[in-house]
Amino acid sequence: MAFPSEFRYTNEDDFTERLLIPLLQQLGFSLVFNYHGASEFGKDLIFAEIDRFGHIRYHGLQAKYESSISLNEVERLISDCLQAFANPFTHPQTGTKEQISTFYAVTGGSIGDQALNHYFNSLRPKFSGNVRLLQGKDLVSLARWASVTRVNSVGEIISGLLIELRFNRETLHAHICETLEKRSHVPLERFRLNATSAYLSKPALAGTVNNDDISNYWSLCSNCNSILDALTMARTETNRDELTTTILTRVRPNVDILTSRIEAALSSSLASLAPLVPM
Repeated sequence: MAFPSEFRYTNEDDFTERLLIPLLQQLGFSLVFNYHGASEFGKDLIFAEIDRFGHIRYHGLQAKYESSISLNEVERLISDCLQAFANPFTHPQTGTKEQISTFYAVTGGSIGDQALNHYFNSLRPKFSGNVRLLQGKDLVSLARWASVTRVNSVGEIISGLLIELRFNRETLHAHICETLEKRSHVPLERFRLNATSAYLSKPALAGTVNNDDISNYWSLCSNCNSILDALTMARTETNRDELTTTILTRVRPNVDILTSRIEAALSSSLASLAPLVPM
């Protein structure tokens, strides 16, 4: 059988780098290490997760980019699994020896029914449910699910940030500055920064949105809020004029520039979010 029509990878390395590693990261696994060609012992990739007890579980993955794996060819995967469980790997960050708890055989193509049965019948008596196998069609489904989940998650974060930016610009920013220009009283309104703070604690579009712009926006708006608080305590007209001038001549133009730039970048990034699998 042929590869899924969505797959247009040139070789196994391309398949691993462009699909498998990003997919594992999107599925929430951490510490994804590429051991291919480096004393891998049946493990091209090592990836980890923290279970509900707070323990780290390591998994090994052997990648194949072949259109079809027959009964004779599946022996290689069985051998890879035996090697993967028998040999520990060296953690690249700590230098400690670790063991995998689960082995995944993954191919971009398909595996015949006889080969599939032989794979599990050979390994499950020894490793029980700790051996898995994913074919091309399984990866397509997982990649689409991960893409939809990512878009939904990122979409919620970005939508909240866009709403906050527009609210600050259209309501608070305009009202605050109009009130200060009249020199009548100190406005009670303040910039909202909950969504901005939430984004900065976990940037969702690093590399496509300039996070320095968002950080500078947060700093400027926070500073503006502090100045407004100081205005309520100012005892002299000179002090009030100085604080008001700071907001009108320094904070306002920079906030305007950053707001426009951030909104454009966020809107563009949301439109460009695409599935992990090239179509």
